Amino acid sequence: MVENTWRDENCPGYGYLYCENIYEPCEDTDTCEGAWNCDDIEMITLEFVAYYSTNGDNFVDLNDEIDSEHFELLMDACDYN
Repeated sequence: MVENTWRDENCPGYGYLYCENIYEPCEDTDTCEGAWNCDDIEMITLEFVAYYSTNGDNFVDLNDEIDSEHFELLMDACDYN
């Protein structure tokens, strides 16, 4: 998986988005602890944007009602994903 290869290079030790099986993403999160499937990622992203995009433009930036320190923390967390 390209994503897992990128994580090996740039975020060693962070863990994989998919199970170690390189031929198939982990759709059964019971067998791949901590893995998110595409539906999970879409739901989390939509909830994040709905909560933090207070000006209705569907972007999370400093034009929303958020202080710069909190914004930086959010962006740092997003960079890990």
